Amino acid sequence: MQPIIGINMSYGAYEGHKPGDVPRFRDAYKVYISYADAVRESGGIALLLPPFKDLSSLDSYLGMVQGFVFTGGDDYPSSLYNEEKHPKTKIIHRRRVDADIYIARKILSSRKPVLGICGGIQLITIVSGGKLIQNIENLSMHNKKSRIVDNAHKITIKKGSLLYSIFGTAEIEVNSAHHQAVDVEHPGDHLRVTATAPDGIIEALELDDQEERYFLAVQWHPERIKDKQHRKLLFNSFVDAARSFPL
Repeated sequence: MQPIIGINMSYGAYEGHKPGDVPRFRDAYKVYISYADAVRESGGIALLLPPFKDLSSLDSYLGMVQGFVFTGGDDYPSSLYNEEKHPKTKIIHRRRVDADIYIARKILSSRKPVLGICGGIQLITIVSGGKLIQNIENLSMHNKKSRIVDNAHKITIKKGSLLYSIFGTAEIEVNSAHHQAVDVEHPGDHLRVTATAPDGIIEALELDDQEERYFLAVQWHPERIKDKQHRKLLFNSFVDAARSFPL
């Protein structure tokens, strides 16, 4: 059976409207193809959830999914964790903010398998009562090398974690493209750190008590990593867990 995997999307507001144009004609719902492709390659069916203005209309989508991937993107408003905005912050569209918070609260309160990626780990942290580092110091390690090339570095994984069971080793190399990260002092309620970068930046979060639930949030981008075996191991484990979730 192919499990249905929900994937959240971004909202792109077109800024080149001219008088007489159909309102919102060029506004767009967006998601990078690598997320959907990674789900498909592992045997899942990708169900894309647009950030509808009417949030309750998302409930029917959420009722269909057996697992959920929270995608990356720009930054969530620091007001969500009661901090002033950093000058380097680039806020995502409010439509996506509202939809992501709504979806995350619904999914996290369920027992459905969860995979958070980059901005996804940050969203999960915020919804769980945690905070973010709005602009990390060591950008030379964590941010992109260029607009289209990710950085790369090793991470250390805690033994006994879900992440360790997936890769079977305490050290792996990951790709990196972020300027924000989970605050080490405030990772969120009921979440535990299961992987870190050499400089201490949090690279993975899991539940304090997994209770046989698949729940993993990572700071890197396994959906587009060059190491195909890496992507296969992680997404296969997630999709397999979703396949076993009864609707």
